[in-house]
Amino acid sequence: MIVVESHYAVGGAAHGFSRKHERGEFKFDTGPSFFAGLTKPNALNPLAAVLRLLGEELETVKYDPLGTFHIEPNVPGLRRHANLGTLVSEVRRFSPTGADELERAVPKIRSLYESLSGLPTTALRADWKVALVIASRYMKAMAGLGPYSGVLPQPTVKLLDFLDINDPWMRYLADLECFLLSGVDASGTVSAEFAAVFGASDSLGVSEFPRGGAEEIAKALERALVKNGGQVRLKSHVENIIIEDDAAVGVRLANGKGDIRAPIVLSNASVWDTYGKLLPPGAVPEAQKRDAMATPYSESFMHLHLGIEGEGLDFSHTGGHHVVVLDKSRPISEPGNVCMISIASVWEPNMAPAGCHSVHAYTMEPFEGWEELKSTDKAAYEARKKEASDKLYVALERVVPDIRARVLLELIASPATHKSWLRRHKGTYGAAIRAPAMFPGPQINSIKGLYRVGDSVAPGVGVPAAAASGVIAANALVSFTEHMRAQDAMDAAAL
Repeated sequence: MIVVESHYAVGGAAHGFSRKHERGEFKFDTGPSFFAGLTKPNALNPLAAVLRLLGEELETVKYDPLGTFHIEPNVPGLRRHANLGTLVSEVRRFSPTGADELERAVPKIRSLYESLSGLPTTALRADWKVALVIASRYMKAMAGLGPYSGVLPQPTVKLLDFLDINDPWMRYLADLECFLLSGVDASGTVSAEFAAVFGASDSLGVSEFPRGGAEEIAKALERALVKNGGQVRLKSHVENIIIEDDAAVGVRLANGKGDIRAPIVLSNASVWDTYGKLLPPGAVPEAQKRDAMATPYSESFMHLHLGIEGEGLDFSHTGGHHVVVLDKSRPISEPGNVCMISIASVWEPNMAPAGCHSVHAYTMEPFEGWEELKSTDKAAYEARKKEASDKLYVALERVVPDIRARVLLELIASPATHKSWLRRHKGTYGAAIRAPAMFPGPQINSIKGLYRVGDSVAPGVGVPAAAASGVIAANALVSFTEHMRAQDAMDAAAL
């Protein structure tokens, strides 16, 4: 197997970079920062199962709360404890009614998660043989899902109804969690996805941060690929997928670097980049291409990477993850209103010089106008970056009031930067397919041997969706017997 990677490092958004300063070296994550179930064998996380099967388990730092949500102004934030019972007490500070509703719902949530865990993502595949997999060993699990079968494919608002959670404050919290998970609120996030993540945090009781940063996940997968005979070619941009007689037979590299022939091609590019750039004209029916290109997408991002003076800062109570809502009266999905903050050096001190912290703050930002400005007026582009990043500083001031005075190193990235480094259509966060609409799955039926993986194939955005899509595609590429042999190993590891 050959992985062809445009970047200088594997992992896409899940990679890292360093910058030197007179105080020392600051190390930053570029994207994913919230993780759960990376190491626990029975966690409902396909990435953990695959890493365990490949013998590449991660070393992690466990922590709680998984984040502090700053929703109400001038009020200490809600500590988002992983354990639902503990979370109830935190919610009570904001809404006694909501806390009572959540407390009554906890047994249902735990029962639902237990049933979901009985059918692991690693058991799924993208063909009719999934029925054989379920019939051979997971019928009991499917029976356990019976009471929830009507609500799981529906939007999370239906799950909230099912759980009798009607309090406006709790509904807002669910909207916020769904937005962080999938880029859309509870009216568009599929219930099964929300229940799996919400229940997993409760099952684990803590969250986990990979030692060395998020890039260690990609490095572990790369090691597994290489030791199993595969190879990775970095700085190798694919110009297009080679199609012959309605079959994918390889890829053509840009800049005259030649062709790579293969019987199976998997595109980890987004749906828009796969259909709009990588497939030659006429390779798929025009209606199919039009439908694919019309897939809704989330906005891009502004990023702020800071190296800051850490003297006097204590995150032992609030943790290193923070979510700041600048104005609760505005829609959660409004670009710039919800800002995510990750201070990775809280758990991994080696990511910053002694006495300092590495900070990554990011928020959604429309792509329009950024790329053109970057290419035509550099000074105006830099000025706009400064202006657009101010909302991130405002959010950071809710966590570290004197943040601006503490800055030792500042790096600002715009949607144009996001697109350039990730080679993603308009630098998008990911597909914004709203439940109950289904994600397309990995197969492109009109082209033999061509599959798609990545976060525009499976529900959610980022690492969980990419991992799930990869597992499902891999299972579809092997026989039922081979799939069951691998599943036996995964099930045994979970015991």
